[in-house]
Amino acid sequence: MDIHHLRENRRHGSPGLPVGIYRMEQAAGEPILDNHWHEEAEFLLVESGEAVFQIGLSTYTVGAGEVLFIPGGELHGGYSPTGGACSYSALVFDPDWLMSPGDSLTIQYLEPIKRGRLVPEPHAVAESELAAALRRGLTPLLELETSEEPAKAFRLKAGLYQLFAEYVSREAFVHRVPRSSLDMHTQERLKTVLTYIDVHYARKLTIRELAAEAGMSEGHFTRVFKSFMRKTPVEYINLLRIRIAAALLADSNTSVGEAALESGFDNFSYFCKMFRTVYQCTPSDYRHQKKP
Repeated sequence: MDIHHLRENRRHGSPGLPVGIYRMEQAAGEPILDNHWHEEAEFLLVESGEAVFQIGLSTYTVGAGEVLFIPGGELHGGYSPTGGACSYSALVFDPDWLMSPGDSLTIQYLEPIKRGRLVPEPHAVAESELAAALRRGLTPLLELETSEEPAKAFRLKAGLYQLFAEYVSREAFVHRVPRSSLDMHTQERLKTVLTYIDVHYARKLTIRELAAEAGMSEGHFTRVFKSFMRKTPVEYINLLRIRIAAALLADSNTSVGEAALESGFDNFSYFCKMFRTVYQCTPSDYRHQKKP
């Protein structure tokens, strides 16, 4: 994920094949998955280790061989409960690609899934028939990541239908009314603030300013933000700035001082302290490590 864009504006896949396949191997101590969102839905398979994933306000402890389904538009992220290593793969896709007007599968299943009225079981737990079936279905699809075979699109579309068929055959759905209007409204307001931070991170941001952007009181905003993001607004902004600084140090000829200023730090000592906390080294050492 591009750290400059918490909301993933880029299209997953291509217009003709709106599917993205991603493999992540996070070493011990590295972040698992920063909270973010995208309009596409996602299947996520943990391949080794363990992580706690948050979807909206729900959390799931997911181990090797287990699968998550993440509806489009939901804030989600993950962290290691022990600081250990974790690897996982994700298949991100646009549900519209599977739909046809008037088609019974679209009307009965795919449209309700997209609207949040019908939700595939979010967490297929280890040793369950559902997890085993989803692993069998996902594995060959994930292996198509770099494939250039002519039938790739056919295989991906057929495979996605098969994954949903596994939920249907086991009735592994959570039936519910459309997402709570309060929860939905809260998430949308929070997304507005996250986008605002993404644009204005380089200047001073106050809780009052962010709360006003969200249309909340300062106290309520701080509580809501921490519930969804697992960090206070200040912690989140500082971490975002540090990661942007690290990207500048790794990918350009930017000096340490310039990286600090461009990422929003006006106190150089504080910047160095925060950087060492996140990366366990000084900004200068990090820059030298990343240079070819």
